[in-house]
Amino acid sequence: MPWKNGQGVTHEIVREPAEVENFLWRLSLAEVAASGDFSLFPGYDRTIALIAGDGMELNFEEAPAKRLDRPLEPFDFRGEWRCRSRLLGGPCRDLNLMVDRGRATGKAERLALDGAAILREVGDGWLLAYCAQGEIAIDGERAVACEALKFGPGRHAITGRGLALVMEVLILRPGP
Repeated sequence: MPWKNGQGVTHEIVREPAEVENFLWRLSLAEVAASGDFSLFPGYDRTIALIAGDGMELNFEEAPAKRLDRPLEPFDFRGEWRCRSRLLGGPCRDLNLMVDRGRATGKAERLALDGAAILREVGDGWLLAYCAQGEIAIDGERAVACEALKFGPGRHAITGRGLALVMEVLILRPGP
C-alpha cells in the first residue's frame, strides 16, 4: 500500500483489527527508495528497525537525530513527531510497529537465537516475531527469513535453528 504521504510503499504484515482504518496496532515493512518525510500518525507510538540496506538518519523537530545503520536495532518515537529521513547509501527496508498509545503498549527487542528456548508470557495482548535470518519456531509453528508469526495470550517458547535473528514484539492492553 502507498504511504499515507504518498512518498513510498509499505507492505503490511499484520494489523489488529484486520479491516479497520483506526487500527490498534500494525506491523509492516517499508521500502525506502529515497530520502524524505515520514507520514504522521498522531496518537501512535512507532518503533522502526533497519532490515536491509545501509540505513538512514532520522531528523526530528522534537528530538535529537537518530542514525539507523545496525540491522534489527529498534528505535522508538512518537507518530506525531515530524521526521525527515536521509539515506546513508542506496534504498533500504525497515520494519515498522505502530501502536495506538491510548489503547495499548508495544515493545520490540532484537533476539539472536541459537537453539535455546526463550519463554514469553503474554497476558491480554499479542506476541509477534519477525524472522530476519535463519529459522524460528514458536509453539511448533515455524517461520523462515522474511516471515512472521503471531500469537495471543499464553506462555510461548521461541527457539531458533542455527543462528536466527528475530525482531520480537510484545503488545499489551493496559490492565484495569
